[in-house]
Amino acid sequence: HYVFQTAETIIKHNPSCSGLQMVCDPLLKEKSFGIAEGRPVQEVREMAKAAGETFPGFTPPRGETQEQVKERVKEFLGKILQQIGAEHWHNRGEEEASLSAAMEASPVEGKADDGVRGVPVHALVVTHGAYMCVAVRFFVEELHCSLPPGCDEAHMFALSPNTGLCRFLLTVRREDDGCLRKARDSGGGKADVQCGLTTERLNM
Repeated sequence: HYVFQTAETIIKHNPSCSGLQMVCDPLLKEKSFGIAEGRPVQEVREMAKAAGETFPGFTPPRGETQEQVKERVKEFLGKILQQIGAEHWHNRGEEEASLSAAMEASPVEGKADDGVRGVPVHALVVTHGAYMCVAVRFFVEELHCSLPPGCDEAHMFALSPNTGLCRFLLTVRREDDGCLRKARDSGGGKADVQCGLTTERLNM
């Protein structure tokens, strides 16, 4: 499985991953393409064009809709943030302010380590191209993530190349009933989400 192999390669060649265990989650599986499952991307593009729709938003017959994939994205995001928050505060007892300040202190400029050296918690999520298209759109349109300098929505929402990388910085806060996203629209149209790299090709 290509995604599994990609994750294994990253862990193998990244010293910071030493001792970490890979966890597989079915919520990250690729979008189902129904009758087009397993066909070349170009064939799916032609099916979309014939149906008067655009790819990758096109849903082939018996395929999974964008909305269905988005629900999986939201479920996974909530799940991983709850887990990270619980582990972080249990182990370190840090408050929201320390999580936020570290992210705001370093601007994101598009390089692999810009703006993340001071971030206390990191998570690497390896998944599929069509799934990532839906995830990125969710971050931008519903969590109001600002685009990186020089990047427009057409590039942001395009199908990611193999080993493409997107990076998001999120602020989380602790409440009595657990750790929740602070990536909600607070009325000013801006949530505490920043986007860094987008569809950059890695050499692996």
